[in-house]
Amino acid sequence: MKFSCLALFVTAWGSLYAAPILSCPVTVAQCNGNEYAVSELSNIGNTYQLELDIHVLATYTGNQFTDLVNALQLKNFASGTITNTSVVSAPGGLGLWNPLLPNELSANACDGGSTGAPRMCDQAKSPSLGAAFGLGDMLSWVFQFDTTGTLNSTAEIKYLYVTSSGDKVGSLGSYAIGIQSSPVPEPVSMSLVGGGLVVLGLLRRKRRSFHNKTNPRG
Repeated sequence: MKFSCLALFVTAWGSLYAAPILSCPVTVAQCNGNEYAVSELSNIGNTYQLELDIHVLATYTGNQFTDLVNALQLKNFASGTITNTSVVSAPGGLGLWNPLLPNELSANACDGGSTGAPRMCDQAKSPSLGAAFGLGDMLSWVFQFDTTGTLNSTAEIKYLYVTSSGDKVGSLGSYAIGIQSSPVPEPVSMSLVGGGLVVLGLLRRKRRSFHNKTNPRG
């Protein structure tokens, strides 16, 4: 999977600084030591599934597996009205996380305003719970929603990090990231599929012909 990236500002002491909305081109694989991606998994009618991946190549010095992703938000990812939002899968299992909210992610998790651009905000069921992360980890969330519009080419993403005691780590930042579309089968792939169907059809004809010869009707 090719990763888009967003910008995280991490000091040697492990502080996350707030930043204006930043963006990294979708062709960039890494950004400040981590790999990020938002990918379209499926689109059936007006129902979409988006996967958010975090591949941890570098993390807070001395705090691996103790700092947690307590809440995260996808915003401005589609046009139109968003309904029927749900979390399909999440790190640690769905039992760790609350249902999605349309509110803005704040320092107190998903309790901000709900007007304006569409949002999906997910938070753990306790301020001291969340997805632990360390060097080499892959954290993945899958969100599903219906829209009266279409999927955008970019989305805004935001995280809330906490310690295992529930203390907020650093400040919130908001970042722009490209959405990778579902791959469309290439013409060569489609021709191979078509060729395979032809071969299957010929095999069935041969089997039917052999069956008729060995079992003639009286």
